[in-house]
This record gives sequence, C-alpha cells and structure tokens, in this order.
Amino acid sequence: MYVGTSPVNFQEIDRSIEGILKDIPPKFLQHLKRNFEQNISSFIGGSFKLELRLVVDSSSVISNLISFAKKGGSILHKLIKEPFLRLYAPSTLKKEVEGNIAEISKKKKLDKDILMRTWRLDILPKITVLDPSDLAMFKGHLVVGIRDVTDVPFVALHFQLGTHGVVTKDKDIIEQPVVRTWQIRRVGGLITVFKKGAFSFFIYSRVLPNVLHAVFKIGVAVLRTVFEILAKFIQFFVNLASGAVRAISKLPDWAQLLVGIAAIILILEERTRNLAVEFLKKVGEAISKFASEVYSVIKNLLEGLAPLVQITLTVLAYLFNSYQETIQQLRAL
Repeated sequence: MYVGTSPVNFQEIDRSIEGILKDIPPKFLQHLKRNFEQNISSFIGGSFKLELRLVVDSSSVISNLISFAKKGGSILHKLIKEPFLRLYAPSTLKKEVEGNIAEISKKKKLDKDILMRTWRLDILPKITVLDPSDLAMFKGHLVVGIRDVTDVPFVALHFQLGTHGVVTKDKDIIEQPVVRTWQIRRVGGLITVFKKGAFSFFIYSRVLPNVLHAVFKIGVAVLRTVFEILAKFIQFFVNLASGAVRAISKLPDWAQLLVGIAAIILILEERTRNLAVEFLKKVGEAISKFASEVYSVIKNLLEGLAPLVQITLTVLAYLFNSYQETIQQLRAL
C-alpha cells in the first residue's frame, strides 16, 4: 500500500502556477477576476472587488520610464496592463511627466522618443485622469501643501476617490502619516497574490470538482468491471451445477434411479472418490487463484490512485490557502 508524503509540495505548485500565469492572456485574467468577484460570496458570505485602486504620481512614472528606456522594461510598464490594478492621476501628471522628459533624456543620455512614446502609448492610456474637487484640494493643501504644492492634486485625488493609497517615491508624501503610500514593487507583489488567488479560486470552484468526479467515476467503473468478471466466474459454476440438476430431473424415474445408484457406487469406490476429491480441489484452487488475482488488481488500483489522491489533496490545500490569502489581503486594504 502507498505510504508517504505527497509527490509535490506547495513550492512546486506555486512555481507551476506562476509559469501558467505568465502565459495567460489578459482577457482570460479578466474572466478569472469576474469569476472571483461574482462567486466568492457563496464561499465566504461576503463580496469583494478584486483590484487595487491607487493614485500614481509623477515620481513613480518618471522612474519607471527611465528603467524602461535603460532595460527595455519596468515594473509599472508590466503591471499597468493587469486587470487587477486601477490607476488614477490628476491632469497635472501629464504636464509634469512631459515637462521632464527632455531634461531626463539629456541628463541620463536616453532616447527622448522612446521615453515619450512609452509614456503616451503605453502608460498614459491606462491611467484614469481626474481632477480633484475644490474641497479635496483644500484637504490636500492641509496635508502636504506646506511641503510641496505640486503634490497636492495627487493627495487630494486619493482623498476624493478613497483609493488604497498613492504610488510614490516622493518623501514629501511618504512622510505624511494620513496618506498610505506604496512602492511599485509592493504593488507588484500584491497583484501577484491577486492573480494567484483568482486562478486558484477558479480551479478550486470550477475545475477541481469536475476532475475529482471524473476520477471517482473511473475508479468505480474499473471496480465494477472487476466485480462483474468475478460474478460471471462464480455464476458459471452455479449454472453448471444447476444445469446438471435440471438435466437429471428431466430424466424418467427409472433413469434417475440408475443415476442415483451410479453416484452411490462412485462415492463408495475409493479410486473414483479420490478423483472427485482431486477435481474439487483443483476447482477450489482455481477459484482461490482467481480471487487472489482480483484482490491483487484491486490492491494495485488503490495503490496507484493513492499518489493521485495525495497530489489532489495537496493541490486542494494550496488552492484554498491561495485564495484565502487573497481575501485576507483585500480585507487589509
């Protein structure tokens, strides 16, 4: 019998899922997100919007533009395509970013066209641009206006929309205790948790039950076939015996008498009796051997299924923990 730990562990499952998520198209990620939002309530009794809503400031955008121009990629450039992230900014963002691109390209010796094209085609269209109200601007001035007036619209928009915080590298904002701030790497880490959670919940709630049902049906079908063969084998001997009895019962009385006398003579005759005992012994050995083979088949089947069951239980535990972690993170926002 199979004894031991699962052939896979959480780390291996996690790596496999990360590899899968890299190749999932955005439309399917949207589907995973909707599935989580629409069905999670039936599992935990509460609804959640599976997205991180943040205001992004010019310092973060400029930093990531520089990284993209130097390395051909940046965290923001990658994250901004995710359906789990929604970014907002005031209209002053466009002025601040484009006003600094020329100076950055000269100072950092970077291609100005690449910076501008990346900003206008890849990043800006993914940001929802809104200007805060006068009341929100007043609140923003009270918080950060004394440090840097250019930061006021970003903080004000955060207050107005009630977002989860501001993505910034600006100390004037970071050092304000009433403003929750985010580094872009931390944003990336949480988005990864959201993606894994949405994927895990989809597998846990939609795919895994069907897989388990299919495995169960296969196991039942195999066992049914084995037992049917065994039943037919036993029925053969039953039919053989009952057929002989029926055949004898149809004989005339005098013939039945002769058969009975012949049977008594055969039983009393030692050699014939020994042959009959030997025959019955061989029949018994054949039945015993067949039963042993049936037992061996069932035993091997169960031992073969044991690792699959262990893997299934491990995957099930991982999926449960993954979407539960997502829920915990959402509650903490």
